[in-house]
Amino acid sequence: MFTLMYPERIIFGCNALEQLSEEAARFGRRVLLVSGHRAMRKSGILDRVVNQLDSGKMEVTLFDEVEHDPSLGTVDKGIKLAREKECEIVVGLGGGSALDVAKAVACLSKLKGHPREYHQGREVEAAGLPFVAIPTTAGTGAEITSNSVITDREKKVKKSIRSPYMIARVALVDPLLTLSLPAKLTAYTGMDALTQAVESFICRTSNPISDSLALRAIDLLFHNLPEAVREGENVEIREKVALGSLLSAMAFSQTGVGAVHALSHPVGARFGVPHGLACAVLLPWVMKCNLEVCREKFSLLAYQMGREKPEEVPQVLRELLKEVGISPTLKEWRIREDDFSLLISQSRGGTMSKNPRKMSDEELKEILRKVI
Repeated sequence: MFTLMYPERIIFGCNALEQLSEEAARFGRRVLLVSGHRAMRKSGILDRVVNQLDSGKMEVTLFDEVEHDPSLGTVDKGIKLAREKECEIVVGLGGGSALDVAKAVACLSKLKGHPREYHQGREVEAAGLPFVAIPTTAGTGAEITSNSVITDREKKVKKSIRSPYMIARVALVDPLLTLSLPAKLTAYTGMDALTQAVESFICRTSNPISDSLALRAIDLLFHNLPEAVREGENVEIREKVALGSLLSAMAFSQTGVGAVHALSHPVGARFGVPHGLACAVLLPWVMKCNLEVCREKFSLLAYQMGREKPEEVPQVLRELLKEVGISPTLKEWRIREDDFSLLISQSRGGTMSKNPRKMSDEELKEILRKVI
């Protein structure tokens, strides 16, 4: 038995952004537009979104203070602004950080208590404001998921606030918005999407629907991401990668992921390693450990990647890192063996439990040795 939960409307395709004003108007007129500091303004995408909302006679309040690995303090600021302006709808514009802040602000702005309480496990008991997601990267899947990944700066803990109430009412996925994404971020976010698809496919909680979505996502991402990194202005390739990212999100949002993501969160929170980079470097080594417990699925992975033997999958993934310009180690981030025990203890939880193989502390330490 399995249950599927998705946004009520997913609109995919070039120029999907042109439907924003019509979609947003269904929920109200006063909009809180959430984005990052600079990228959306520099690319001109922010102006396009504001113009779209203006054309629908919407009253827009801009909250553009979202940082990399957003904090509880940023979410709290957004909530206060949404309340002050009596906003009726929240629109998130950007990568995973902007969308995660937007969905947290939308979800919690009608509730009592500080965001920290929900970060620490307090249940979200009622619906908040409607949330519309506009991703500008092809990777995080935050436009589909029912969680918001937020960092507690004081405790150096990065984890999710989770609730079905966080699911977007509308996800507008326009591949044209990814054209301005730099090559490095294209590689990082694309590898995040590929990791999500692979982990969804082999995790303990996979189901027939998620498997179909994940396999198609793997096919699209594995074969098109290198060219997207090399030729960022190729619309056809960007569209394929964006579709792969969307399908990956539709898969893992229903199943969860596994040990790669479980380890990547504390690595990111404590050392500032970009999430997509951490996932990319950890993926081949975690897959090598998982191989023996799910050989049948690894055979299908190998086939999607153009290989014959399941044993080839970890090496193929290492080769892909080189092709997209990602270093195979995290050496420059100065992670030491003394840090391993804390990283591993913080990786334990629901995400790690979905990994197809139960990982011992020593096995996880050996993976970390490989990546540093």
